[in-house]
Amino acid sequence: MKAAAYNVLVFFILSVAAIQPGLAQNQVQATPAPFKATYSLVIKGWPDARIQHRLSHQGALWQSEMSASIATAKGDELSRFRLEGDTVDAQIYSSGYRFLGFGDRYELNANELSKLPDRQTALFILSRAAKDARCTHSQVAPCRLSFLNHKGKERLLRYRVVKHDQVTVPAGTFPRVVVDAWDPEARDRHMFIGFHSNVPGLLLSFEYHSEGERKSHLTLSRLTLETSANR
Repeated sequence: MKAAAYNVLVFFILSVAAIQPGLAQNQVQATPAPFKATYSLVIKGWPDARIQHRLSHQGALWQSEMSASIATAKGDELSRFRLEGDTVDAQIYSSGYRFLGFGDRYELNANELSKLPDRQTALFILSRAAKDARCTHSQVAPCRLSFLNHKGKERLLRYRVVKHDQVTVPAGTFPRVVVDAWDPEARDRHMFIGFHSNVPGLLLSFEYHSEGERKSHLTLSRLTLETSANR
């Protein structure tokens, strides 16, 4: 039950990944901008939740952190990474959950993250790269995504970019790129992740589908950009 609560709280960041073949070789990556965001999360069978997400500049490193709570459960996740041009190197990762007074924490260090990023860093990388990804058609092989989960185990997803549009959410109207991602071993489960096209790391929408049914969805309800960015 504890593990189930943890997955419900942060399931949408457990499975996002990086390391992306199929990207344009000379693409210009979007410039990061610090932000604070609040997401509204609706999960079938659970009370609605709010998720806090912040991307900040911590000296030579960037920091991405998320936290959420539902009734008697809560979870959080944080990573720090170094950004040099288009190269992103994960440095530190930590996450944890509490449910009915019980919980656990997980940590990954720079040595463990030397080959693959943690999932928070991967979320940032994917959001920068998705705008120009080549895997946009069903007749083209999907992109592969590899990362380390919260326990340091390698995970694999496949994904396609399925949409570029403008979306209106409670926080405003923004340009969006939508990625359809799935686990090759669970082909009936899909995550449709809507990223802001010009603000790396920022989610605009998220939907989780299983066996053709939408089980949960997320929308951006509040946004503060701490520096100017092309919105």
